Amino acid sequence: MSCGSPRFGDRSGVLPSPAMRALAVVTALLLLAGAARADTIDANIRQLKESSYKVRLAAVLALSRSHDPRAVIALADALASPLLKDDEPTIRRAAALALGKMIDARTADDARELGFEALADAAINDADVKVRATALRAEQDLAGLRRKKKDPVSEPRTDSHSDKPGVFVNVDGATDQSKVAPSDAGERLARIVKKTVERTGYATTWPGPLPTQTELASSHSRAFIVASTVKKIEVSKVSHLTQISCKVEIRVAPWSGVDGGEKWEANKAASASGSAKATTGNSDREIAGGVRDCLEAVAEDVTTRQILPFLKRLATPGNGT
Repeated sequence: MSCGSPRFGDRSGVLPSPAMRALAVVTALLLLAGAARADTIDANIRQLKESSYKVRLAAVLALSRSHDPRAVIALADALASPLLKDDEPTIRRAAALALGKMIDARTADDARELGFEALADAAINDADVKVRATALRAEQDLAGLRRKKKDPVSEPRTDSHSDKPGVFVNVDGATDQSKVAPSDAGERLARIVKKTVERTGYATTWPGPLPTQTELASSHSRAFIVASTVKKIEVSKVSHLTQISCKVEIRVAPWSGVDGGEKWEANKAASASGSAKATTGNSDREIAGGVRDCLEAVAEDVTTRQILPFLKRLATPGNGT
């Protein structure tokens, strides 16, 4: 999630809040950039948002020829995302057909799972009978892939460095560029990102102090850094409610240890940004809670849908860092 300047379309969802705050998550214009230039996949994904039926259908057909995780995620959204699926049954059916052909053992795990989930949902819940039938056939055709591929990070190491992880992700502390985030926001964001990364099986802790470049090399460990930045927080009170908007950026890059730092190279480093809006009460406590909900929801969504597929492709053996 490999191309010079991956770009992702809008992602939307609604998450409940323990304090009953209304939180609408809309991660918009997610950008993963290894180089400054946009590519064809970027353009096709943007065309999925066009008002013209012909343009959107052409975009689906163009994306269907790719195995890029970005294309898989975009078509999964067009097929079955609660707020992003296409209104035209023909386009949803084309997306289901495309997913059935695109997804294979090489597809990044997270993108593959999102594709499977979209097909399963459409096979049961789509309003159009042809879309349901097409999604079901695609889901059945791909059934053998769902649990077939082993996750390389979960396989035990057999060399003399078995106490060191084969892939290590250094989740750095979050930075608050907005200057108005709650004091604990940075720590909470880093914790959310860390837990999301750990669900893939990647190690986010290293035995002892953080490793040096020499230690990583001697342990044959591939290392990456993932770090969050709070880019914007806006709070406005309207009558008895408060509206909150926030923007979070997360970057990922190969990491050379505490003495080597990040390595920003085309196709091997990326950043993704997402935004959200929340509505809450007017008390200081409710506002602080709404800001935390906003930031954490964006961080989890961006990490899950954008950072992890890109990271998994980097960490796959054969993609040297």
